[in-house]
Amino acid sequence: MSRRSRSRPREGRPGSLFWPLLGLAALGAGAAAVVLAYRRGYFGLDPEEFDPGPLGEELFPPAPRLQDLALWLPGPAGNLFVRDGGSGGAQDLPVLFVHSLGGNGGQWVLQLDDQRPERRAVALDLRGHGESDPAEGDDYSIPGLAADVASVADQLGLRRFVLVGHSLGSLAAIEYAGQHPERVAGLFLVDPNGDQTQLPKSEVEPFLESIRRNPRAEIESYFRQLVVGGDPDAARWILEDLAATSPRAIVGCLEAAAAYSPLPALERYRGPKLAAVSHLNSLPISLHRLVPDLPVHPIGGTGHWVQLDRPEVVNRLLDEFLAEVEAE
Repeated sequence: MSRRSRSRPREGRPGSLFWPLLGLAALGAGAAAVVLAYRRGYFGLDPEEFDPGPLGEELFPPAPRLQDLALWLPGPAGNLFVRDGGSGGAQDLPVLFVHSLGGNGGQWVLQLDDQRPERRAVALDLRGHGESDPAEGDDYSIPGLAADVASVADQLGLRRFVLVGHSLGSLAAIEYAGQHPERVAGLFLVDPNGDQTQLPKSEVEPFLESIRRNPRAEIESYFRQLVVGGDPDAARWILEDLAATSPRAIVGCLEAAAAYSPLPALERYRGPKLAAVSHLNSLPISLHRLVPDLPVHPIGGTGHWVQLDRPEVVNRLLDEFLAEVEAE
């Protein structure tokens, strides 16, 4: 996957509404250079090329495994890029990962790597993000993003699976789970967006208008403020992914998130769920503030990209969540 680097002037605009609207925060230390190494070559590795020898075969017998694939699938609003791979038995539920605004499925690489020895793990690029096509008709609504999730799940034959969403991707995951509760075995939310419809319109609309006027400059300015103090390599990666995101997708997703309440869909989904949240996700509109029965696990020492800052914690929580779901 190509790496793209853009340089744009910083603008010293206040970002007081940015976390409530996006759920985005600074990348903290901890996303090491291995993240970029995985990103550069993850799908170039062929397990068949590695021969551990007789001793290795005795200690680590080979297991049936899907070849890790990078593929495009037709979606409801354009082609969708998907990372697919892993293996597992009939009792091992697949996992489908949904990324945040300005990101792509590659931002789950440390979770994909952790899960694929045991089960099938899939990550998609939402419409207008990463390698996926911009949305036909500029439909970046939350139900539209949920339709991307549905299309990938259907075409890959994921009949029942655990759905993992980060930030904006959590809204798409919640909407899908509310529409198809019988197919979602568990809902794992990483620093999810809250109910932004509860923010005053007098504050939201000026922010959105500034984004509409100059999406790239405004969002990059905010992102640059939000990655200060984080790991430099990981921060550059986040900014490159943002620069590769369609400006129309940025505007459309922000408008959609500001107009969407996840509470009705979350009410319809009665299955197991867990929210792993950073210290920044403690606003009155945060989901765990609004939904008392939503289990929540705070994670310290991290920014908003928790899966990159603290992958060992997220992986452990996800492993424990999967074990509980599969035991039911």
